[in-house]
Amino acid sequence: MVLDKRRAHLLSIIQHSPDPVPTKELVARMNLSQRTIYYDLDQINSWLRTEGLEPIESQHGKGLFLPPDSKSKLMVSKDQSFEDWQYQLSKEEREVLIKASILLEEQDASMQRFMDLTSMSRGTIAKVIKDIKKEFREAGLHLYYKKGSGYRLNGPEEAKRTMLSTILATIFSHHDWQNVRNEVHRMIQPEADTWSQETEQRRMVREILYEAEKELGLTLTDEMVEILSLQILMIMKRIELHKYISVPEAEKEVLKQTEAYKAALHITNKLEVAFPDDEVCFITMNLLGSKVQQDNFNRYTEQELSGLKEVVQRMIHDFQLYSCVVFDDKQGLEENLISHIKPTFYRLKYGLSIANDLSDSIQTTYPDIFHLTKRVMRHLELYVGKVVPDEEAAYITLHFGGWLTKEKKKVETKFKALIVCENGIGTSNMLRTQLENLIAGLNVITTLSMRDYRTNEYEADIIFSTNYIKEKDIPVIHVPAILTNLEKERVMQRMNELFDSKPTEKNRTDLLMDVIKRYATVHEEDALKKELVQLLEQTTPTIKELRKPMLNELLTEQTIQLKDRVTDWEEAIKVASEPLVKQQSIRPDYVEAMITNVKELGPYIVIAPNIAIPHARPETGVEQLGMSFLRLEEPVYFSEKEKHRAQLIIVLAAIDNQTHLKALSQLTELLSNEGNIEKLIAANDQETVIELINQTIEV
Repeated sequence: MVLDKRRAHLLSIIQHSPDPVPTKELVARMNLSQRTIYYDLDQINSWLRTEGLEPIESQHGKGLFLPPDSKSKLMVSKDQSFEDWQYQLSKEEREVLIKASILLEEQDASMQRFMDLTSMSRGTIAKVIKDIKKEFREAGLHLYYKKGSGYRLNGPEEAKRTMLSTILATIFSHHDWQNVRNEVHRMIQPEADTWSQETEQRRMVREILYEAEKELGLTLTDEMVEILSLQILMIMKRIELHKYISVPEAEKEVLKQTEAYKAALHITNKLEVAFPDDEVCFITMNLLGSKVQQDNFNRYTEQELSGLKEVVQRMIHDFQLYSCVVFDDKQGLEENLISHIKPTFYRLKYGLSIANDLSDSIQTTYPDIFHLTKRVMRHLELYVGKVVPDEEAAYITLHFGGWLTKEKKKVETKFKALIVCENGIGTSNMLRTQLENLIAGLNVITTLSMRDYRTNEYEADIIFSTNYIKEKDIPVIHVPAILTNLEKERVMQRMNELFDSKPTEKNRTDLLMDVIKRYATVHEEDALKKELVQLLEQTTPTIKELRKPMLNELLTEQTIQLKDRVTDWEEAIKVASEPLVKQQSIRPDYVEAMITNVKELGPYIVIAPNIAIPHARPETGVEQLGMSFLRLEEPVYFSEKEKHRAQLIIVLAAIDNQTHLKALSQLTELLSNEGNIEKLIAANDQETVIELINQTIEV
């Protein structure tokens, strides 16, 4: 019997959890029904028994857990899960393995080899090859079959390297792809066994990369070190096969001016293979495009940063404009963003791939912030001359989101915490913000890479880690990079267990059983307990999600006005604000604050021709979230310039940096259509405005 990928992943979740895992958590994380989860657990337990291991057990009122003996036997080292599971590969894993074989095993890329690698039939592989051929063709490569020799690939080495970079990035973004990682590792280093059993050569490359980090004054993410190690070993293999890359002379001259080129020379000079200058430049490109855990902002010269600094400043300016918020620590955000956007720029410039396994989760959890980030990415796109893919935009969303969701709290520190996260600066900061906002009195001292955690000693009350790590003297709570409400609830429960000195109450299941036994005869106590546990898990109170009202909840008949004219822009703001003052959403001093802002800062509130969105800080007079709409038949001018005239005045009264974002995003969608703007200006009644708003929301 073998485990398929889904069941292997389910077992991995339970294996890595230090606490019993509630069924409802598995339902949410796996996106499966409760019935399917229980069916899969039966199959997993059958597999465990055939392997001579104790099955998964259930702890009443807590969840599912793997007995310690089984857990320890499934571990090959103290920090890594076992990698020898024989599970059925997914379609994507099989395709990646076949592509890797074609690119790396040119003499062995045969139908039989593909069948051995993937356990697929000849017919199924033939269909996969058809899709792969198309993908290679789009990349400028030609895949063909040579009788007696197998599959061959023609085309420029540059295109092959790009494809290989994509494959490596994809493999390392899927942490449960141990089997694929093992196979690709063996393709590059035939003497290798599993990924966790490091070869001497790979260890040497990794150590040289650590030296290069010091030379560059930065710390790469743990994942990036592993990818670069394998990539350098792959380059060495390509050189041995006389497969060389070619870099244009002009580009080489640019690359040679960078500190990364010096680091690349340091790396290649320490290895036993002679690297041509073009290959040193290729390593330079990859170093420049690498994700960093920490970066020393002060090491960059003004000349190095001038262009990117201007891009980042424009992005921050527009983000504040579109979101109607002001970042308190703008300088900190600027430095944070530059540290991320610098490698992003080089990845885009040189066509280097990044696989972001958090992209979907980020877009789902923070859709409004992602939408705003996509809007401001145009500055980077203009600078680099390429479209920024969603995977890159999602990471940048985390930087804006981390700053946007920070809450200014003056709370006495109760718990000193560390975060161990290998996903880079943006992810670490977002996780830090989520945890500090969630747990009163939590102060995150620093964020660490796995490397730092293993090699240094730290003082803290609690550690939060996105990877499985064994506890030392400090308790560890394992968390995903993006916390769902369910995850937040689990974190709070674990914190209460660790730090709440009150005696634990008898769990609700046993209390219910006591009541039932007083009035009924229970024939199957274990079965009844199991049903009660499932019922209580479904009805356990959850952390409420921050409610973000829709645009049609804020702009109603009571807050929409249609007027012919006003005397000037000051009166326009006053008239537009009247409905909000009347319903006590704002105080009169908020109106004065908006007017003062325009006088001091200029007509920044005119975000587009004919559209102005007056707003000020919440503390200047906002009582509750509100928005009001004023249409003028005759435009009002916020300066002498034609571009600063407006006929649509939308007053925003935000209570924080987040609650208004959904409505604002919908307003942006409404006003991004020229036809809608014309209809709003021409509207004769409130119903027309409301109808346009509703149409936008429904789309």
